[in-house]
Amino acid sequence: MEKITVKELVKFRNKGSQKSKRSFALKLKTRKPKERKEEEKSGGNYWSISNSTIYNTFKYGKDEYYDKKIEDVLERYKNTDSKKDKDMYQRNLDILRSFKEFDILNLRPPNINKFETIHKSIKIITIQGLPIYLNPDLVFNFEHEENKFIGALLLVPKLHGFTKADLGIFCEVLYSFLTKHYSNDFKISKEYCIAIDTFNASKISYLDITIEKKPSLLNATLLEIKNLI
Repeated sequence: MEKITVKELVKFRNKGSQKSKRSFALKLKTRKPKERKEEEKSGGNYWSISNSTIYNTFKYGKDEYYDKKIEDVLERYKNTDSKKDKDMYQRNLDILRSFKEFDILNLRPPNINKFETIHKSIKIITIQGLPIYLNPDLVFNFEHEENKFIGALLLVPKLHGFTKADLGIFCEVLYSFLTKHYSNDFKISKEYCIAIDTFNASKISYLDITIEKKPSLLNATLLEIKNLI
């Protein structure tokens, strides 16, 4: 079975009817590697302007990147006649401006020791027997009260964004990713396991999910897919 992205899990969950869910589940089961590659090409770098700026702000602990990038994108916007490009630049500008007020640095532990290299080979994890693909933006280790912790940041861009529940599925997979690959050497930080919907400038941490004490939407979604295929 080809890998399944978290966005596809969310898409499946939001299918309206059982018939459409079954059809989508069967597509996930039977598609070939070529189909997977074609799907991955769509929308590739649409959000890279805003994502890279948010990434740099978090990684380097400085909020100086927004103004520079906004100036750059405004210049690009003025110099193109393409409506498609203007729409892309405007949407990225809107995100950059909203993140100037978001204070992402407040979500960053102050004493990061190292940013981990995320090898391609570890980006697929098996959950409930299904191959789930996740590509975290940053994985970092830090110390707190003499304990070594691992945390991660996942930026999730999408036009019109995600609901809080859907964003929680990304965060659940992120926590599973950290547990799978780093729990032997670190404690997993629930507070700093964070998924951010960049379009809406909203975030959820695994700590938020555990505080709510609601059943796992990730497990329920995976179980439903398994039952249909």
